[in-house]
Amino acid sequence: MKIEFSLIVCVYEKEDPLHFAQCIKSILSQTVLPDEWIMVKDGPLGPELDAVLADIRFPKEFKIIALPENVTQGPARAAGVKAASHGLVAVADSDDICLPDRFEKQLEMMNDDPALCLAGGQIAEFSNDPDIAAAARMVPQSHADILRFIKRRNPFNSMTVMFRRDMALKAGNYRRFPCFEDYDLWARMIKNGALCANHPDVLVKARVGAGMYGRRRGLSYIRSEWLMQKQLLDLGFINAAGFAVNAAARIPVRLLPEKGVKAVYDRFARKRFDPAETGK
Repeated sequence: MKIEFSLIVCVYEKEDPLHFAQCIKSILSQTVLPDEWIMVKDGPLGPELDAVLADIRFPKEFKIIALPENVTQGPARAAGVKAASHGLVAVADSDDICLPDRFEKQLEMMNDDPALCLAGGQIAEFSNDPDIAAAARMVPQSHADILRFIKRRNPFNSMTVMFRRDMALKAGNYRRFPCFEDYDLWARMIKNGALCANHPDVLVKARVGAGMYGRRRGLSYIRSEWLMQKQLLDLGFINAAGFAVNAAARIPVRLLPEKGVKAVYDRFARKRFDPAETGK
């Protein structure tokens, strides 16, 4: 039986129109198209982005949710989940490139295991040319390994996920949680019993824009980091000792200059991209 799914893409005014157009092209080039595409305008976009949006020719159901003001990623995605018509929901970032068989592979995962609630995959990161990947972020594949990994870091590449809508809503949906909207939702879903997995292959080419590491430092990020660790503690993924260890390991990194933050990520959170290891 064919599994129908909705796709949610959120876009806001600071997105580059060319990057947005590349994202759209990658979705239209999928071997299996979404049955419904929900585009969330996170506040007014401006004429260039609106022109890209108006040029989309999607052969199936296409919805636009126009939010009157920018509400940030968590609430914007929550609006998309609420509006979705199908039991499965996929998300994509408006500046990334989905590989042509991304949705096909995830639907196979969901079809092979009807109990699976949350499925992601690997990513290849690039700066300018999508065909030149600088690094890969590899995440654990099995549910057991994900449970171990979530105690330390986000076990999903958030721009690759597909999940069961009812489980996301049962867990409280996306919400405002600066910098950790996705990690927060996955933790709540898993706490509620969601079975999860990651595909071994790269499913998305993720754009590493200028200033990405700069946004992962400073007092505001430290506050979000602290709150996320508190969330893991409250949900029972870590104990007080784990909270202390995570805070001691992570928070000082946010006080480094941008180059220092990048060096830490390159050393501990990324690996050199090798197509032979990632399926693409």
